[in-house]
Amino acid sequence: MPSGRKKRIMVACVTFETSKVVEPALFYEINKIHIIHYVKDPASDAGRLYASFCDRVCERLKAESPRPIEIEMHNASVNDFSVMLRTVVSIIHAERKAEEDCEIFVNVSSGSPDYSAASAIASMMVPGTIPFSVNTKEYTVSPDMIRDVYYVDGLPVGLTKSTYPPRTMPVYAISIPEEHLVRGLRILHERNSAKQSVTSGRMVQALKDAGLWYRDTEGNPDRKSNQRQTEAVYYQRDFIAKWMKNGWIQKDELRGRYVLTVDGQTVISTFYTD
Repeated sequence: MPSGRKKRIMVACVTFETSKVVEPALFYEINKIHIIHYVKDPASDAGRLYASFCDRVCERLKAESPRPIEIEMHNASVNDFSVMLRTVVSIIHAERKAEEDCEIFVNVSSGSPDYSAASAIASMMVPGTIPFSVNTKEYTVSPDMIRDVYYVDGLPVGLTKSTYPPRTMPVYAISIPEEHLVRGLRILHERNSAKQSVTSGRMVQALKDAGLWYRDTEGNPDRKSNQRQTEAVYYQRDFIAKWMKNGWIQKDELRGRYVLTVDGQTVISTFYTD
């Protein structure tokens, strides 16, 4: 591993996919991968079928990676949401405990639907984890074969012919960002985009005009300088510090102003967009 580079770890689930696991591992130059799969009876035909996909993933990782990749297997029920959430969270915590400064990538596209949902939630629960998705570029089934594979008696059915009864998933509270912080962040972004001033004074006035300033700082009109200083302190404390803590902004030293990070831009494009 090159000197100074953090150890890169990936979590993925293998059911019937190989490329969705192997290609992102190679792309991110992973040093270690945790593969979650489930084989109830290794001696059965079904067990051998599931194992063949997992074996193929391991073969490709060893053959195609320019550097050794440590592979750790986890045999756990991939169709049980609670089991998947517990498994992914345990893996992340164990790796963080072993090496706090490592980078942990979580593949939310591979594997079962229960794994995908659980891995996405687990990534949100543990700060610093990097979830990612992988879209299919090319399918193994060509369009002219779809009717043969996914139709039954001339009618479209899909890969699943029948299902078990639905099972509700446990609910975990994940807080939505505070509204005034998101709307205030959007004002900062809009003023930056319009090349308008984002000094504390200008930003405080913009926040007041938008109804987002909740501090009572209107003091003696003869002491405006003290009011501006007080408002600058509150702006730093109530907005800048919280935006920084959330990883939504960073200081552009060249221009001498705060600008939105990728996470910050994602936040303003997702929440309170009315």
